[in-house]
Amino acid sequence: MKKIIIIVCIFFSVALGQKSELKNVKVLPFTEKREVVKYMKSVVAKELGVKCSFCHNMTDYASDEKDHKKVAREMMVMTMNANKTMKNLNFHDISCWVCHRGNKHPDHPPKKK
Repeated sequence: MKKIIIIVCIFFSVALGQKSELKNVKVLPFTEKREVVKYMKSVVAKELGVKCSFCHNMTDYASDEKDHKKVAREMMVMTMNANKTMKNLNFHDISCWVCHRGNKHPDHPPKKK
């Protein structure tokens, strides 16, 4: 009986540990760290021409202390919403590239009101 309890405890410890691998991921649909890293490197960093440190505190990736991270999160939501509309209109998905073209800031940013 003790062996079964120990095995169950180990199983739940491992399962809970895997779920808590990601911290402060609010917008992206990923559940594993490797998925987030792959997306950030292959899409975000490439399409904005930035390194991780542009948005992240390199000693605490979960931190929201940098404004660039807050803006990036809002831009991701904007792009996801645009893609929902595009799908309904039978258009292809868009990405950061549409505006940024490999630059930190778009060449033609929206006008401030």
